[in-house]
Amino acid sequence: MQKEIPLVSELPIHDEYATVNETMSVLEAAKLMLNRDITDLVVVSEDHKLIGIVMESDIIRKVVAVEKDPKQVTIKQIMETVSPLSEETDVITATQTLIDREVPIIPIVQKTDHKLLGVLTINDCLLALKEFELSTLKAIEEK
Repeated sequence: MQKEIPLVSELPIHDEYATVNETMSVLEAAKLMLNRDITDLVVVSEDHKLIGIVMESDIIRKVVAVEKDPKQVTIKQIMETVSPLSEETDVITATQTLIDREVPIIPIVQKTDHKLLGVLTINDCLLALKEFELSTLKAIEEK
C-alpha cells in the first residue's frame, strides 16, 4: 500500500521561532535572532496579524550593506510579505511554494482560525520528501 503524501502538520513546525512586531527596530530584531540562535523571524502587525517574515539576509542586504542605521530602520521597512500556508497543505505543495517565493521559511496557520502554529523550513520539506520517497520505494519492493 502506497503511503500518502505527508501534510505540513506532520512536520516539526513547532521548532524554535520567534515573532516580532513590525515597528521593532532592525537592531532589536538582530539581537533577538542572535540570542535565540535563529536566522528568520515571523512579523506581526500592531493588531497581531501575521504579515510577513524577516531574514538575516534582509538585514544584511537592506540595512548593513547600504550603511543604514539599524536603530532607525523598522522591520516593516525590510520584511518580506508572505501569505501563510494551512496546516493541511501537503509537503509537495509547501516545497513548491517555498521555492517559488524564494524564501527559506513560511508561517503555518490553522485552517479554521488562521492562528499561527509555527514555521516550516525548506529543510523540513526536503527531509519529509526524502522519507516519503524511501517509504514509497520500499512499498514497491515489497509487492
